[in-house]
Amino acid sequence: MERIQLYPPENLKNVIQKDAEVKGLSISQLTVDILMQHYGLAVPIENKKALPEIINEVIEEVKVFVKENPVGTTFDLLTASDTFKNIHMVADGKPSTNRATVGKIFVSKLGKNEFKNVAIVRTHSGAAKKSVNRATLYEIL
Repeated sequence: MERIQLYPPENLKNVIQKDAEVKGLSISQLTVDILMQHYGLAVPIENKKALPEIINEVIEEVKVFVKENPVGTTFDLLTASDTFKNIHMVADGKPSTNRATVGKIFVSKLGKNEFKNVAIVRTHSGAAKKSVNRATLYEIL
């Protein structure tokens, strides 16, 4: 993907920044999503959802998983969320970063509100422990 610099006026930058924060997206991802929709390139296809919708579904599914499982349960997002498991790894013939984006947003919610009792499992060296499918492991505390 090519990098393009954009210099919006201050009032537009503020609106985009606030919208991105609310949706849990980077400014870059939000801008691309808006432009794709504007130019008709974000044609919805079967089983394809907008990233903010995917994020909300994954968060809700993980909330349920955490509530339904006992303290000490370890999990990754692939096992806790069917929506996460079904995120396409390729979009328009290029690698998709949607799983990584959803994972980063989930990590930002750890230790807060509904996920105050969830933490990343760490190795002895302090690195995030990974599952057999190389997904970060979390533990219900």
